[in-house]
Amino acid sequence: MTRPALRLLVLALVGWLACFGVLAAAGTWTPFALLGLSLTAVAVGSRAVSWGLLRPSFRTVALGALGGASMVLVTHLAYVAVVRLAPTVGGATRELLTLLNVAGFSPGARALLITVIAGCEELLFRGLLPGSAAHLARAPRWPARGELRRIVAFTVAYALTTAPLGSPLLMLCAVACGGVWASPAETPAQDPAPKAGAASLCLHMFGNRVKVRDRARLF
Repeated sequence: MTRPALRLLVLALVGWLACFGVLAAAGTWTPFALLGLSLTAVAVGSRAVSWGLLRPSFRTVALGALGGASMVLVTHLAYVAVVRLAPTVGGATRELLTLLNVAGFSPGARALLITVIAGCEELLFRGLLPGSAAHLARAPRWPARGELRRIVAFTVAYALTTAPLGSPLLMLCAVACGGVWASPAETPAQDPAPKAGAASLCLHMFGNRVKVRDRARLF
């Protein structure tokens, strides 16, 4: 990783930590979008992030859409199963949704905001990491020892950015995202554009399902 890329990555992590602090205090996601777009512009303009990540092919978009639909289905099925086995997950999820609630936005604006933030995270946190953006066509493989240390370090750092909200469930989700982003197992199907859309769709569907089920008092 080059020094400019490392500085941008550290700045993004520190900025995300500050944004989560603002979210906890003021209940707004807007700083994430503003900071994310600014840092993404710098990263792409300085070529710290490959332009190839901004030029998805029809094949990768189609695969991403299929992956997004699969994520929604798996999320719905898994959530029902997990809550039955561990009812406390339902309460933790409702608490997390309360923490993540964005006031003052229409559903369309909220969906756009989530998509922008998810896209920026893909470009910044995955695109800046060595061994990811430069090897989109590489087949999945087990990381080497040095790569494993880097994956663990980034995953822990990214998860800790969510600390201001005080949600173990959100931190666990961040651990999963950080591990995937830092993994060297990158393929064309993992292009950021479809993944951002898939993440946005999955989050939107997951949130609506939990709120509807909560109103029905099924937990």
